[in-house]
Amino acid sequence: MCANQEKGSSYTPHIRGAALSILVMGISLLVIIIAYVSFGHLGPKFSENLMQGQQATLRKEYNLPPKPIITNDTLLLIPPSLRNIAEGNHTP
Repeated sequence: MCANQEKGSSYTPHIRGAALSILVMGISLLVIIIAYVSFGHLGPKFSENLMQGQQATLRKEYNLPPKPIITNDTLLLIPPSLRNIAEGNHTP
């Protein structure tokens, strides 16, 4: 018999550590999945409402004229900095 077999396995603490880390990763994934199912996909409408509120507050604070509200869902998926490019309105 080998010396390791008489004393017991020397790798069991390493396997316990690996098993514990896999368990922690699994629990973390489960928490993420539960959070996603609970809150759901927020989507562009949430961002639109948030951006409209921010713009209205800032325009009121700095005395700027109101800006028209964007209702086109496909346009909401494009970042504001790229909207002129997507619409074809290239300003020099």
